[in-house]
Amino acid sequence: MERFICPNMDTCALVNKPGFTGNEALKKKYMKDYCHASESRRNRCKRLIMKNTYHFCPDFVLPDTALTPDEIITKFDDENFNNN
Repeated sequence: MERFICPNMDTCALVNKPGFTGNEALKKKYMKDYCHASESRRNRCKRLIMKNTYHFCPDFVLPDTALTPDEIITKFDDENFNNN
């Protein structure tokens, strides 16, 4: 069986930041479903989409987030630059 690995794994917070999801079982599920999945499945990962599109991914983004990339950027901007 061919093993698939996401090209973003070396820098992805999901994989490399301890306690990122707050749940080790959830982290393992994400890694199975996205990081070690087929290319078509991996390409649905919002973290990879953000990295490929904007060259960064905010930490609040999970692989299956329902937000669009534009909504993610807006949320990131609101949280980091709009200190009203």
